[in-house]
Parts: sequence; C-alpha cells; structure tokens
Amino acid sequence: MTRQVEHQLVRTLEAAAGRAPTPEPGLLDQLERRSRRRRQRAQVALAGAAVLAVVAGSAVALGLNQPSGQSATLAPAGPSTELSTDPGLKDLAVEPIEKLWPEAVHNIPNRLPGGEKFRPQTMADDHTVLVSIDAGFENAGELWAYDLTDKTARKVTTVRKSKNTTIFASNFTVGEGHVVWWTSGVDEGKPVTEVWGAPLAGGAAYRVGQVNSGSGVQQMAIAISGQKVFWSLRDGGVYQAPLSGGEAKLIDGTQKFGLVQYPWAGSPVPKLESYSGEAPDALDYRTLRNLETGEERTATARDGSWTCRVQWCVGDTKDGGFVQRRDGTGRREIGGMIGSTDYGIQPTRDRFVHLEDRTRSIIYDIESGKAGRVATLDGGGFRLMGDERLYYVETKTGYQLVDLAAIEASDQPG
Repeated sequence: MTRQVEHQLVRTLEAAAGRAPTPEPGLLDQLERRSRRRRQRAQVALAGAAVLAVVAGSAVALGLNQPSGQSATLAPAGPSTELSTDPGLKDLAVEPIEKLWPEAVHNIPNRLPGGEKFRPQTMADDHTVLVSIDAGFENAGELWAYDLTDKTARKVTTVRKSKNTTIFASNFTVGEGHVVWWTSGVDEGKPVTEVWGAPLAGGAAYRVGQVNSGSGVQQMAIAISGQKVFWSLRDGGVYQAPLSGGEAKLIDGTQKFGLVQYPWAGSPVPKLESYSGEAPDALDYRTLRNLETGEERTATARDGSWTCRVQWCVGDTKDGGFVQRRDGTGRREIGGMIGSTDYGIQPTRDRFVHLEDRTRSIIYDIESGKAGRVATLDGGGFRLMGDERLYYVETKTGYQLVDLAAIEASDQPG
C-alpha cells in the first residue's frame, strides 16, 4: 500500500471502527491471539471488512497491500499519568516526548506561508522538513522545503510521473543533495516501477531508472550512496542506477533479497499478512549480506514472527511482543505493541519501535530504554512512521513532527 492509499484506509477504518457492530459470538475468538495487540488487530479486521470495498474503489488502490515499513495507528490515544497494566509496559517509565527529547520535536501548522495545505514527507536536514502539496487526492504534485526555524518555505520541484501511472509518488528519500521517490504504472502494456529524482536546491525532476515490474518498491527500501540510488522490490531483488539517471541494474545474487539498511540487504523478504490477524512463524531478513564487502550475518533461530534489522529484531510470539538482538541476546518484552511487528515492519533506524497501550502512543528507543509519549490524535487525524527518520501526528490545525535522527544523536556518549 502506498502512502496515499494507507492514509485513505486509516481514515476510513478510524471512522468505521467507532460504528462497527459487535461481532457475532465466536467470530472474534477465531482471530484472537494471547496478546492485547492481536485482539485489537482482529477488531480492526472486522471493522475493515465493512469498508474495504470503498477503499478498493479508489484509483490509487491498484496493487493494494501493506508496506513493510509504515506504521499507522488506527485508534486515538489520550494522555495519561498512570502506568499501563498491559504486560511489558506496566513498568515502563513514559514522559511526554517533547520533554524527553525536546530537540527532536517540532509542532508546526499544516499550511505553508502562502496558505497551501501540505503533508510532511521526510526530513531534508536537521532544521528542514520536506513536504508535499497534493495535485489530487493525496497525489503529491509539488515538493517544498519548510524551514522549521524561521517558518519559511521554498519550492523544490514539481513531482513527475509517467502518463499511465497507477501508484503515485511514494517513499521520498533524501541524500547527497537530492530527493528520490518511486511510482508504478504501465509502459507499452507492461507493468513498470520507476524511480524519479530532483535536486534539493531546486530544479526539474527526472527519471533515475526503470524496472520492468509492477510489484513496487519495499517501504523503507530506497537509499542514496556514492552517487547511486539503490532500491528493492516487494517481491525481492535489489537494483541500482546512477543518481544522475541511467540504466537500472539488478545486483548479482540479490533476487531473493531486500534492502534493509544500505549497504545491508536481507533475505527472506517479509511476506504480507491478511487482515485475519494471524502471523506465520517467520524470521524475515534472517540472512544479511553487505553489498559492498560480501560479508554475511545470520540471526539466531527463534519462535514466532520476527523482522530483523542489522542489530535489532522485533517479534510477535505466543507469549507477546518482544525485541531482541540478531545474536539472540538482549531479549525484552514489550507487550501491548501495535504496528511494530505487523506485516513485517522493522525497528526504524534499527532502534525505534512504536508502542501503544490503552491510553498512550509511544516511541520506544530500544538502545536507551527511554519512551516518549506523542501527541493525542484529534478528530480525523492519523500518525505515521513512514520512513527512516520522520514520525508525525496529524492534529486539527497542524502536525507534531518527531525527528528520530535527533533522538539518536542526543543519546550519543560525550
């Protein structure tokens, strides 16, 4: 599911969840797992069934599926000064995120100085957020750079796409003075996935490369390094093309690999779950391969459904939600987890997971053990962890931005 489709689904599910009838006796039990997170996801499945046909009718819903790196919260969470009673969170000390990591939190309006309403996409640097102005329903038409310090904005580029595009611009990623994104569509009757780019300083967008596949790019699986762009498809396969544009080439031996965190690629790639709420036992990205050196690493075996990054894994087992290092050490229970292990979602930046209990939505830093409570959702809002750096909450009048890189930097020794 691309970001625009997920936004639509999130909004629809939020509205439907409050109106959904009580399930028939025994139906919820078929979906229920032992942890509270499984119970909540099953309830979402029941509400989602009532509105799925509406979402499927959208033009951007072609190839509908859930990304491997995007977390969307489907129920509002309010502030609380009490500790949770959920297993694994009851002893977790939680502070308001703006108090715990003030340098990482920015509260901004939802309109540019000229009055145009925008959506955050990613951080361009420590004091600039890249935002989009839609050309249609959640179809990014222009990219702008919004300065968080002086509240000014400048246009970066007009977002380009091919004539027969069916999945609009997704996964905006910044590096080496450029921003790149991908689209999917049809070219001469064949499905294609295209990567586009533009200079952050401002300028025309151009096509970086094209792959003859309609599967789309994995969420959080596009990177810029050494004047090259790397990306992997949801069905597997890591590709590269010159940042300046040119032929896209499959990297030898990566047909069953996905980009984890450049230069690391992993196998097997996550498989999508259905809305039944049942996760098969699996260890996604069990094998890591360094695309520059050829080094390989293998995670230790474990029960349950797990997704690993370079150092940390998040998992769902019959006993609840856990985090654990690839080598099997540092196991920690984080019951009440929503979103962080659903559909193969990975620990962001190899250290952050999104937790939620009855009253709070939390960013949990695995490395430091600290937890920050994010803003409460207002009516119709949503929250997303859509890339490796930016997490945000939409409110009635603006956004609360959380720059995960700033949290990481603040936790460095010295």
